[in-house]
Amino acid sequence: MRVLLAWIAIAGAWGQAVVREETHQSLVMGGARAYRVLLPATYKTPGKRFGVIYWLHGYEGQNEEREKALRAWVGSHDVILVDSGPADLTGNFPLYLPELIEHIDGTLRTIPDRAHRAVTGFGPAGLLALWEAARSPELVGSASSLAGDREADAGPSGFPVSLSVEDLFSGLAEAKTWTAGADIGAALDLHVKTFAQPPPKAEVFSIADPYPNLGVWGWEVASSRRSPGFTVLENVSRSGFRSAVREWLPAGPPVPDVKMSITSPRLYTPGAQVAVTYVRVADGKVRHVSQRADAQGRLTFEVEGDEYEVGVGAGAVLSASGYTIADAAWATAGKPVKLKVTFLNKGGARSVTEPLKWESPTPGLKFENAPARVFGLAPGESAPLPITFTVTDSWLSRARIVAVTAGGRAAIDVPLFPAAEATSDFEIADGRQVEGYGHELGEGNRDGRASPGETFAILLRGGPAELFTNDACIEEAVRVKEEGRRYSLAKVRGSCEPGHVVHLLARAGTRYAAVEFPVWYRQ
Repeated sequence: MRVLLAWIAIAGAWGQAVVREETHQSLVMGGARAYRVLLPATYKTPGKRFGVIYWLHGYEGQNEEREKALRAWVGSHDVILVDSGPADLTGNFPLYLPELIEHIDGTLRTIPDRAHRAVTGFGPAGLLALWEAARSPELVGSASSLAGDREADAGPSGFPVSLSVEDLFSGLAEAKTWTAGADIGAALDLHVKTFAQPPPKAEVFSIADPYPNLGVWGWEVASSRRSPGFTVLENVSRSGFRSAVREWLPAGPPVPDVKMSITSPRLYTPGAQVAVTYVRVADGKVRHVSQRADAQGRLTFEVEGDEYEVGVGAGAVLSASGYTIADAAWATAGKPVKLKVTFLNKGGARSVTEPLKWESPTPGLKFENAPARVFGLAPGESAPLPITFTVTDSWLSRARIVAVTAGGRAAIDVPLFPAAEATSDFEIADGRQVEGYGHELGEGNRDGRASPGETFAILLRGGPAELFTNDACIEEAVRVKEEGRRYSLAKVRGSCEPGHVVHLLARAGTRYAAVEFPVWYRQ
């Protein structure tokens, strides 16, 4: 309350915010759409332009204290605040922000660039605010979530998917973002500081989105997908990209029966023939083609939902195509993480041996064996390269490492998990009925063991858990959200030898536990 009174006092010194109730015709929402504008007292200054913060609200009732705080803050800052909602995470509303931005820039004296635009929200709208920054980095330079949800169903109304804050990590690399409590003024102040020091446009970008179609930085994706999943583009630049359609993030199985058409911005010589190399990651199959750029200098790439590495140009194109974790079943924050990063030449000519430099924007990340060299690779050839790093901040859930070569930059995002104690307090559900669920969990002989060919759930304190591992014997076949809980149904590969000890990380709510058990003989 003291903070609120201080804001009101400051507002009195500056002047009062002017509140306008407005509407406009929205093509995205299919009709008239209401919004509010809070204008600073200095808006009356002729010719003066202002940065804009978009405040997204949900279906919560009127909050007089919050309303006073917003008016007081705008009254004491040279910033326009646009209040829009109620915000849904499914249907058309997540697609509406670009249209609203265009309307606001056309009717108010804004500074119409990403550096002077921010988005924030409270509760479910806080998750949406972060998501909007991830899917529209060319429009939004910063985003914040005030007491925001960590997870919700999101995407097309006919086939939404479970979306979490962690799923947005790759797309948020280009924006300044933060999560906060209910301190509105502190969050809005950080946005104003970002207006003065905006994040630069990255040389490469990545995005993963629940909607089948998307557009970012002039790249456009059209997809035939009509089922829950994520359209994924990674390490996108003039020299190529990595694409996939995944059932879930970060490493859900690809959806191969989806067709994607990916069109570049105007990056190439109009009408020129351009060498393009397609590498299907699953089997390493390489296809070299010559494609003609259109009259605007754009190329269109046709791929399926499988993982593809696409290289553009007749020369070598090196890509950090993936990684495996060595000596552990998952990566733990605060402990050394040993990776084997796969480097792939997805270009049209053999690469030369060249030095490699590792960088990271992740706070507290330190490399242990950073100096490296990538040896020459033929087109379609790949080779692993070891790298070890440690993230000192144990609360971080993702780490980003960037491989820098003479040909460009490629980012790799590694999920991190908190240190978890081993537990024996768990059960294996291999086809058994569990209280609260209307169907059997897993498929097996119900003996409480995991045998080759069986699918199973891990129960922690009676409920199924979400599972994470890189154990070669385990295939995470299905991820489910049911009864408000996200859990995994994993499968023991048929080729797995009985006696192999499986190592899993199980998460139920906020609890993590390390689980291990031997693969059992099939009865």
